[in-house]
Amino acid sequence: MKTSLLKSISFVAFLAAATPLHAADPVVANVNGQKFTYSQVMEAKANLPKQYQSAPDDKIFPVLLNQIVDTNLIEKAASTEGLENKPEVKKAIEKAKEGIIAQAYLLEKVKDKITDAAIQEKYNEVIKNFPKEKEVHLRHILVKDQAIAQSIIKALKNGTDFKKLAKEKSTDGTKNEGGDLGFFRKSELPKELAEEAFTLKPGAYSQTPIKTDFGWHVIMVEQLRDAVPPKFDEIKTELKGLMTQEAVVALVKGLRATAKIELFDKDGKPMPLEPEKEATATPASKELPAPASPQEKK
Repeated sequence: MKTSLLKSISFVAFLAAATPLHAADPVVANVNGQKFTYSQVMEAKANLPKQYQSAPDDKIFPVLLNQIVDTNLIEKAASTEGLENKPEVKKAIEKAKEGIIAQAYLLEKVKDKITDAAIQEKYNEVIKNFPKEKEVHLRHILVKDQAIAQSIIKALKNGTDFKKLAKEKSTDGTKNEGGDLGFFRKSELPKELAEEAFTLKPGAYSQTPIKTDFGWHVIMVEQLRDAVPPKFDEIKTELKGLMTQEAVVALVKGLRATAKIELFDKDGKPMPLEPEKEATATPASKELPAPASPQEKK
C-alpha cells in the first residue's frame, strides 16, 4: 500500500509541475508516419529523476526526443509480434491501467485545493519558520578516484586557479561553471562535505580529498553568510508539489478511515493496521545539485 501510494504521490506531484503547452507546438519527430510534437516530448521530462528535471530544456530536449523515438520503435516492433496478447503482458497492462485510473482520481480530487493563494499562504508559513543559520557558497571538483583528487590539491598549492582546474578535471556538469554549486546550509549537504565546508574560510580549499557517494571531491569556499530565505518564485513549484503530496495523503487517510481493512501475514495471522505517514518534504531544503544543474540563491 505504501509503495503504491508513494508512486501515486510522486506521479501527481510531477503532473502538478508539468511543462505547460507552448503557444506554438511544432512537430519535432515523424516516425514511420507517426508525428510527435514538442509538448509531447517535454511531458516526459516530468518522469525523470528530480535532479535532472532542473536541467535546461534545450539540454534535455534532444535526450527526450531520441528516447520517445526509441520507445515508439520498440512498442511497434512488439505489437507486430503480438506480444500484447501474451497473458503476462495483458496482466501488466491491466495493472498499469489500474494505476493510471488511481492517479487520475487523486489528481482530480486535489487539483482545486492547490490555488495560487494557498501556495502563497504555504510560502508565508515556510518563511516564518525559516531557520536562522549560516550558509556557504561552494565550488567543487568531482573526480572518480582519490589519486586524481590529490593531484588537483597539489596543483592548487602550486597556484593553479580552482575554476580552471574544475573546467579541466571535474567529471560533472558543474565544470562548465567552474565547479559552482551555489549556497547550502550545513543540513543540506552530505555530512562529509558539510564537516569540511563549514571549517574553511572564504577562499580556502580542502587540503585532503573528500569521499561521498558521488565520488571524490575537492571543495573551495567562496562565501559564508547568514542563510537567505528562498524567494517565492524559486520554490513555488516545489511548494505546489509538497501541497499536492499533503492533499493526497489526507485524501487516502479519509478513504482508509471509511473502509473495512483486514491485513494478514504470509501465515494468515492478523496484522495491525499501520497508519499512513504524512508528507514530510521540506520545501526550503535542497539536495546536492546533480550534473549540469548547479543552483544558487542570490
